[in-house]
Amino acid sequence: MNEKHEAPLEGVHCEASRCLGLQGHYKMSGQQGRKIAIVGASGNVGGGTLKALLAKGIHTITAVTRTESTATFPEGVIVKKGSYEDESFLVSAFQGQDVVQLALGFSSYATGQEPLIRAAAKAGVEWILPTEYGSAPDPSKLLDSSPILQGKIQIRKLIEELGSNWIAIVNNPWYDWSMGAGFWGIDIKNRTAKLYDGGKTKFITTNIGTTGKGTAGVLSLPDAELEKYRNKPFYLKSFYISQRDMLDSIQRATGTTDKDWKIEEPDAATVVAQAEEAAKKGDHVAGLISFYVNHMRAGWGGDYNDKATDLTKIGLEAEDLDETTKRVVKEIEGQ
Repeated sequence: MNEKHEAPLEGVHCEASRCLGLQGHYKMSGQQGRKIAIVGASGNVGGGTLKALLAKGIHTITAVTRTESTATFPEGVIVKKGSYEDESFLVSAFQGQDVVQLALGFSSYATGQEPLIRAAAKAGVEWILPTEYGSAPDPSKLLDSSPILQGKIQIRKLIEELGSNWIAIVNNPWYDWSMGAGFWGIDIKNRTAKLYDGGKTKFITTNIGTTGKGTAGVLSLPDAELEKYRNKPFYLKSFYISQRDMLDSIQRATGTTDKDWKIEEPDAATVVAQAEEAAKKGDHVAGLISFYVNHMRAGWGGDYNDKATDLTKIGLEAEDLDETTKRVVKEIEGQ
């Protein structure tokens, strides 16, 4: 086990630590400082959360990484390195933490979380944020069709059975990341679009940066507010839009119209059936396609707009769809 205390952030980490030492949990302006350990602090979600937490200046943050990791972290972050297969290391790393945030990669979701969760519970951690940061496993056709979402339910149950508590960050597929990867059915470079069932069904999507900011906002809530989300999800959103809304925004960003695009309106059920058959034969991309398309189907569970009502409570403001789209288009066309 290797424990490294890097130099504190000037006027930030030390102040928060001093208040933690004297008062338990440092509080300011309706926010509350905590001791937070992040596993995956150099990734998209973990890194975004880390940055947002540091900006608040009230938390004591520990990044837990594998021994061989070469990731570096800002000053003020405590770094603990060891093996994720070594329970004694994990328990030691999590000892005294108020929160453990798991922000693992997609490939580690199914099997990588359990040892970390068991160690966090053994260390007496009150709050565990499992690796979710996607779609909600709420009762829906989407849940019925997705083993990944069903697995989230099992992880939540495990945390409760071990005597700890979970908060799940729900954001649906990321708007900006998914657009860059082409998963919305719109190919910006080649000017083609597949608008499933006409592309008029609205659903929730969130920018990847908003997930980090939102997670940090949740973890900074005072105890009385955080308690409201004990063993419950917190629903984030950047946009409540349809595929057609996406395409319109892309066209504004590119100065194009429908005449410049090849637009198809395939039947969503047919596309999903074909993708699922391909996935059974080992085509992992096809599996993702069916997952995304199901979010864009009416009544399937991609619309939780009525649940994403607490955003101002955690300091999130309305986002501009066209500004995000312009940024992504610039990145894509600049490749």
